[in-house]
Amino acid sequence: MQYVLTDVFTDTAFGGNQLAVFPDANGLDARQMQAIAREMNLSESSFVTPGTAPGRFGLRIFTPHTELAFAGHPTVGTAVVLAHLGRTGEAAEIVLEEGVGPVRVVLGEARATFFMVGAAETRPHSVIPAMFSDALGLKRSTLAGTPWQAGYGNAFTLIPLNSREDVAAAALLGDRWDALSQALWAGRAAYVHAVTARDGDTLHIHARMFGRGLGIYEDSATGSAAAALAGSIETDATRLIITQGVEMGRPSRIDAEITREDGVVTGIAIGGGAVVVAEGRFTRLP
Repeated sequence: MQYVLTDVFTDTAFGGNQLAVFPDANGLDARQMQAIAREMNLSESSFVTPGTAPGRFGLRIFTPHTELAFAGHPTVGTAVVLAHLGRTGEAAEIVLEEGVGPVRVVLGEARATFFMVGAAETRPHSVIPAMFSDALGLKRSTLAGTPWQAGYGNAFTLIPLNSREDVAAAALLGDRWDALSQALWAGRAAYVHAVTARDGDTLHIHARMFGRGLGIYEDSATGSAAAALAGSIETDATRLIITQGVEMGRPSRIDAEITREDGVVTGIAIGGGAVVVAEGRFTRLP
């Protein structure tokens, strides 16, 4: 079975977030997909199956430990790989049928942008702010506001910090995070971020994602977390430029656009580049 390795949310090989795409996964069941994802041991592997109509592709996404209903870098990376393999023809856009439903993706030159409708789902929590900073090994004063929970089918705890330096200093302490995550809807993953600059309608944000509950200590580019942030952040900005993965030596860039009507978020777009770096083949299947 063929797979294609691509680096996502980057224009440079060996940056961004690695993704293994299996473009012809029809016939594999969930057990086999999970075993293959564990063998690849990347933050995610994606498996493409026939869609329900032309221009549509089924997509299942697995971390080494679990299946995800939706994830951003597999959505972008899979779309770029399908175009690279000539599977999208001359189409300017395709639909990926994921666990959350159909996701519209616009194709570009070695890049892709996906769209989510409406604002991100949010839920309140009762965890005191100091517990979040404590779980990150930081002082309470590093918090730039109250952490919140949001997501589009894949929820994150969004933790705002004061500066890029505070984000760089964060280190998720497993026992402390486990203690508070039980009280959270989005306790599987923490998206630590800081606004570093504003340029007109654009916010520049530096971020890190700790996915302890997903079996990922740290992720170098997380499109679904960027979507959660764009779809729920309190700002009048219409664009976010998010850097991530710097502390891991795999810098990435995620571009987010926010659409509003009468001050209410009606949709978001998440885009970035992807570079195909390798192709291979499994000689046996689980």
